[in-house]
Amino acid sequence: MWHIDVENLAIQRFSGSGVPINGLNPQHTKGKLQIDGRSLSRCIGSIIASSALLAGGLGAYITTPVQAATIFTNFTTANGLGGSAVRGVIADGSTIYAATAGSGGGLSISTDGGTTFTNRTTANGLGSNTVLGVFVVGSTIYTATDGGLSISADGGTTFTNRTTADDLGGNLVLGVIVVGSTIYAATDSGLSISTDG
Repeated sequence: MWHIDVENLAIQRFSGSGVPINGLNPQHTKGKLQIDGRSLSRCIGSIIASSALLAGGLGAYITTPVQAATIFTNFTTANGLGGSAVRGVIADGSTIYAATAGSGGGLSISTDGGTTFTNRTTANGLGSNTVLGVFVVGSTIYTATDGGLSISADGGTTFTNRTTADDLGGNLVLGVIVVGSTIYAATDSGLSISTDG
């Protein structure tokens, strides 16, 4: 039970017992009420509203619950991203893989939690610098580009690109996911599945 001192607007834990009726105990003295925990917030709200009305109006006293601030740090080309338009991201520990597009573009890899990025492009074997998605299994990186599915077995140093010549449904690969040795590639011309890596 809780003890509300209406006269002094004080709230204290009440050690006594009582049988609350709808959260309020009808036994009170000198402006004091007993309530159970479920009704505590209702009573506090009523006290705040009452004191606000006495102070000249409720409008200025309505509050919302306090929430922890959500803070983001934004990383851009200034940190080494290939482009500021990030189409997909995956992280493995402190290593971040960002699929970027736009000016420069490419697959941007950070090994220090995003402080700096190294960008991989067509010069490293990517099918295109417009990267639309990325998936990582160990040191193997699967990169969905608008020029095919680019796969790196050496952590992103070099890539081998798979296209319609390898029976991919389309060269525009919108996303990729890998389960075991099965690769699922979402293309603009169907879902392409490889069971041999």
